[in-house]
Amino acid sequence: MKMGKIPWVGLVLVGALALAAERGPWAIGEVNFVLQDPARGRKVEVLLIYPKSFESLPWVVFSPGFLFTGPAYRSWGEIFASHGMATALLSYTYSLFNPDHRVLVRDLLFVLDTLPQEARRYDVRLDPSRVGLVGHSLGGKISFLAAAERDVRAVAGLDPVDGGAPGVTNPVRFPSAVAVMGSVRAPVLLLGAEYGERVKFGTPCAPPDANFRKFFEAAPGPALEVEQRGAGHVDYLDNPNCGLLCSVCWPGDDPATARAQAQSYVLLFLQGHLLGEEEALVELRALLSQDVQAARIGFREKLGPSI
Repeated sequence: MKMGKIPWVGLVLVGALALAAERGPWAIGEVNFVLQDPARGRKVEVLLIYPKSFESLPWVVFSPGFLFTGPAYRSWGEIFASHGMATALLSYTYSLFNPDHRVLVRDLLFVLDTLPQEARRYDVRLDPSRVGLVGHSLGGKISFLAAAERDVRAVAGLDPVDGGAPGVTNPVRFPSAVAVMGSVRAPVLLLGAEYGERVKFGTPCAPPDANFRKFFEAAPGPALEVEQRGAGHVDYLDNPNCGLLCSVCWPGDDPATARAQAQSYVLLFLQGHLLGEEEALVELRALLSQDVQAARIGFREKLGPSI
């Protein structure tokens, strides 16, 4: 493992790189539907944002943070789709009082199994062999638990938290994702918010004993860990001032900038691993190198054949 620096040489940051998180060339469409799993009596709401193409598309499944819904992250789906990757923003069914992370993992695996067929009803063709997972907070944990069971091309966690319900410890209902990171074979990108560990009301939103660092330390590699300086735990939402639910977390210094920065990193990561664009991974390395030098981020990596 290398810490604090990026051992890459000969990289020049081009001007267009600063615009990496902006809209790409694809026109996009969207459709809302519900995936029903009658065998388990479960449903998952899906907002599918897709590039308008007749080709078979790579796709991303985005899992939201605790008690949030997929549409709260619409900008992520729009950016990914405009760069050629369909994105399913998921909304899981549970409440503050009855979450069971095992059930949510099964929900996500059900989506992976059934979404390509369902999308065909809307003339959207998804390539089952080119899928990546992205998740925020609880959604990050669920994504890594699923990736430990199912081969995917890439997994990105946005300030993931390996915890349970507030004030509840139950290793059966809330299995540890960190404990199974050794089974995740896909390349991993972990983004962490510096202020996620800060206490605003009683407990931090991303406690240090369950945050992105723990995921990175347990990952076998290839893995990248990026700590965003000055970022808050809910900066990844389109509206980090969303009311009571957002108010429990320590706010970031500049949420819009933190979110744009995060979207740049994740977009390039996915372009590299889902679209097979090697130049995107070169640009990602250059962007990270620039941001390390500017003290905007902290960085660690574990090398592997796919990074």
